[in-house]
Amino acid sequence: MPATLLEFARANDGAAATPKKRQKQSILAEYFRSLDESDLRLAVRYASGRTFAATDERVLNVGWSIVSNVILALLRLDPRAYHELVVRSGEVGEALSKIWRERGIGNEPVDPHGNHELMARNTEGPVTLQEIAMAFDELASTGVIKQKLRVVRELFGRCAHPREAAYLAKIIFREMRSGAREGVIQAAIAQAFDKPLAAVQRCQLLVGDLDEVAVLARNDGLDVARFRLFHPIQFMLATPLETAQLAAEAIARRTFFAEDKLDGIRAQVHKSAARVAMYTRTMDRADESFPDVVAAVAKIPGEFLLDGEIVPYRGGQVLPFAHIQRRLGRKRLSPKMLHENPAAFIAFDILFQDGELLMDCPLRKRRDALACQAQRATDASANLLTTMTEPVTTAEQIEQAFNAARDRRNEGIVLKDPESVYCPGRRGQWWLKLKTHLPTFDCVVTAAEYGRGKRRVVLSDYTFAVWDREPDLPGAQLVNIGKAYSGLTDEEIARLTKLFLELSRGEWGRAHIVEPRIVLEIACDQIQKSDRHASGYALRFPRIKRIRWDKWPRDADQLARVIEIYRGPSNFARSAAAEAGPPAAAPEPTLFD
Repeated sequence: MPATLLEFARANDGAAATPKKRQKQSILAEYFRSLDESDLRLAVRYASGRTFAATDERVLNVGWSIVSNVILALLRLDPRAYHELVVRSGEVGEALSKIWRERGIGNEPVDPHGNHELMARNTEGPVTLQEIAMAFDELASTGVIKQKLRVVRELFGRCAHPREAAYLAKIIFREMRSGAREGVIQAAIAQAFDKPLAAVQRCQLLVGDLDEVAVLARNDGLDVARFRLFHPIQFMLATPLETAQLAAEAIARRTFFAEDKLDGIRAQVHKSAARVAMYTRTMDRADESFPDVVAAVAKIPGEFLLDGEIVPYRGGQVLPFAHIQRRLGRKRLSPKMLHENPAAFIAFDILFQDGELLMDCPLRKRRDALACQAQRATDASANLLTTMTEPVTTAEQIEQAFNAARDRRNEGIVLKDPESVYCPGRRGQWWLKLKTHLPTFDCVVTAAEYGRGKRRVVLSDYTFAVWDREPDLPGAQLVNIGKAYSGLTDEEIARLTKLFLELSRGEWGRAHIVEPRIVLEIACDQIQKSDRHASGYALRFPRIKRIRWDKWPRDADQLARVIEIYRGPSNFARSAAAEAGPPAAAPEPTLFD
């Protein structure tokens, strides 16, 4: 029997119902074990929150508008009531499950509200995972909205049970929210087919697609997998430290490599023959935003996988990050945009080279291979930029390297153990990063938004502002400078949620516009110009240090202090134009960064 959507839903509901990872793992393992090869592939893919395999670059291009239009027409719902239910539920899937139950769909042979068209479609039998996959193929193959609406309508029209509707939406929007992250699914595959977890993890690193790994595990084929380019792998991460002394204590008299921490976009570059692909930390392709970088990499001979940073770059110097931020998300980049915002890829690691996987080699060997690759580029009249490293052992040497990096207008330094192998997705004591922060700001919360995942039912994302002048002066107003969602405990978020609901002045989508009462102390790495905020500025990588219960809104900082620190020597994100004076007239305020 083909695997059905309802069986998939019940297995994942079971996993979501327990907070214990081992229980989630066992529930999914039992389900995976019951499936044949083709259904196993789809079940693992959908449980992982993917509509297509990780190495398949197709997208559904089905969003909120298409699904909402289908649901509103299919069930004849009031749009406002539907929207409010989605906000209260925290996601579309759970909202649809409630609607299906309220309408009695799946519980009664006849729809009591007279939607005979919906009920008639239920006679075709239960929705299968294979049918969903075929529908997804059709959705990805067309850009015609009418065709997409038809396919989505047929899918939801087949849903006879509330949990079918819920999980169809969860799969489409990639919002499984079962708590079964990739590690749990890897463990479930290992348990289902009695394979070592390390073998499953290694196989995924090599082939990229966890659904294919499951099939290989089922068929005792994990050992035959070989590394393939053009699938993103998890990045190795560095552990942050606050001071050079702490870093020296962590490396314990060993000699580490120190290299500049660049202010750009972490990326990995895959190249074979004329084909080039760049992936960011979100595992998304970045090629469209950086065609000049792709063209430069394509000239480098050989087959390789590089780890590094995409940075704004001109004349041998890294420029402020704002230059490449202007390019992100654009489908077309004019010659003027490329000229005014030049970019380059600077490599600091090489993980695969001409058929040889280097991840298990020590860093010192990988750096030698990277140097050879850069020389090959030079010999071919191409250019491969790489970071420089210097050996450090003591706190004094680390401090000197840090200051030199800051003098070069970089964020700080990364310290790397030369004997370290490359551990995707891992953060440990092999790599350490050291960077300073700007002074903190006291800001007033102007909006609070529902979060994601386990925070979908609490107001955890806060838009904050500073005063545009002395708060007691006529016309003084709060102007937004950013949005933060990290730094508070669950207890603090719960307390603020209750308070912000009481202070709400109205709703805008998932956000509440709130009375400006609460002051937060905000830390950030840099400040940059921004035309998205009324202040004309934005804080980069903001996070909440603490709630200032001891301060009134009038005690919050003013825009003049933000500008002062923006122009200061520690803020390397400022643009050259900043030296000319304050920003032009501020644009109309917007809520979100």
